[in-house]
Amino acid sequence: MVGFICFFIAVAIPCRAETGAASAWEKQLVVRLNASKRFPHEAMGQSGTAKVVFVLDRSGKLISNELLESSGVKALDLEAVAIVNRAQPFPAPPPEIDDNRLKLIVPLVFAKLPQMSTEKLPQISTEQLSTEMSKEDAKVNAKLRSICRGC
Repeated sequence: MVGFICFFIAVAIPCRAETGAASAWEKQLVVRLNASKRFPHEAMGQSGTAKVVFVLDRSGKLISNELLESSGVKALDLEAVAIVNRAQPFPAPPPEIDDNRLKLIVPLVFAKLPQMSTEKLPQISTEQLSTEMSKEDAKVNAKLRSICRGC
């Protein structure tokens, strides 16, 4: 079975000393983008990097986005732009982020995951799984009973 992954290398923003709020905002952007990622079915077996540029307003509203650099695969390019559209609404930037930093360039990497052999994976039966879960439940319950209440 071959899997695919899409990930972000970085949000390209001019280098400056970052404040905690600015750094936290950038992390929120990456989290929103990551939550919106998908690998297009029609591009299975292909990989590439597409760069998207997008502009936000002071409230975090998406003003524009477009493909800046093609991956060479049309389906991946369309998906890169779609990821930004799906990630809306974005968090509002903190006041210390100046207006020229509201234009963001994001490289999106679409790559094949290495093929994994199922022969190397241990086979676990439903009964074994149920037994293991029961043992774990028993351990948790024992710990909960051992907690001193009202000490």
